[in-house]
Amino acid sequence: MSYFRYIDKGEGPTKLFIGGVHGNEGAVTLDLIKRLTVDDFCDGQIYIYNFDRTPYISTLKEDFYKSEQGRKIISLIKYYKPDFYTELHSYNISHFNRLIGDGRWDAQGVPPLIDCGNHALCSSVSPLIRRRYFTRYDICQTLEFPAIRGEDRKLSEKELEEKYGFNRNASIEEYMKFLRLITISKDRSEFEKLVLADYPKQVDLAIKYVKQMYDDDFPQY
Repeated sequence: MSYFRYIDKGEGPTKLFIGGVHGNEGAVTLDLIKRLTVDDFCDGQIYIYNFDRTPYISTLKEDFYKSEQGRKIISLIKYYKPDFYTELHSYNISHFNRLIGDGRWDAQGVPPLIDCGNHALCSSVSPLIRRRYFTRYDICQTLEFPAIRGEDRKLSEKELEEKYGFNRNASIEEYMKFLRLITISKDRSEFEKLVLADYPKQVDLAIKYVKQMYDDDFPQY
């Protein structure tokens, strides 16, 4: 699962992509990362990492950033100083409704994740690093892909679709569609324009959540 790729496309924004942030997510995100081609990126410097399995600690806890994995990620952010920072995660599909529900405010003190369609979810990155290591003008995104875990692994694709409305190919397509909005954008202005065109309802939610989280002190991405 360990993977690194550097793409030199000359002058332009610096983009850092990290998969396998914690736990065994790297087993899922590696395939998604490898779907990206050079043509998916605008000009700039691109750094792509996918990590091996590590102990699972929530990125919403300070303990994560004190761990070996957390310190490694912080060191990459400090070194590259990316204009675009993207974390590629995966989540247990059985937790879908909980992750997009308002109960996340009470349980974890952060907004719900946003449903982009076909079980692909997005949000900003952990507030523990959003303010600390990035400016208002940087683009910071978390993308979550549904993973089949536990007893659900015994189900066929048809049974998963009946139980969750989950179609793997449609979910991959949606996830990659949003990811490519990040890869192709040359700056915040272009990214905002592209996201608003393709995901207007999600943008409305992002604006609502950032106002609740940051009192307008930070942009929605």
